[in-house]
Amino acid sequence: MQTSPGFNQVYPGQAIAICSRAQAAQLVDYDHHTVRIQGRLGVLLTYPWLPLDENPGPFVLTVVFHHAEKHPAAPEAVQTLVDGLKFQFRGQAR
Repeated sequence: MQTSPGFNQVYPGQAIAICSRAQAAQLVDYDHHTVRIQGRLGVLLTYPWLPLDENPGPFVLTVVFHHAEKHPAAPEAVQTLVDGLKFQFRGQAR
């Protein structure tokens, strides 16, 4: 089982946010789908959470902003959930 990256591993061109198990369950099927964060198109990376039922968490959602235009859009319900998360960007105070 892979573990999700921590807040100390925020790279340029990405944002991360902590999700609850319930939020992760709603997002996990949308790996490599796009959402907007602060107006920027990004790609959800949820595959590190798999298999979800064996992952103890924490669930760190990573969104990358490179080549996002090549991926399908996530449903509006996913965008709404993502809009409610608090994202951290590299260089941003915690």
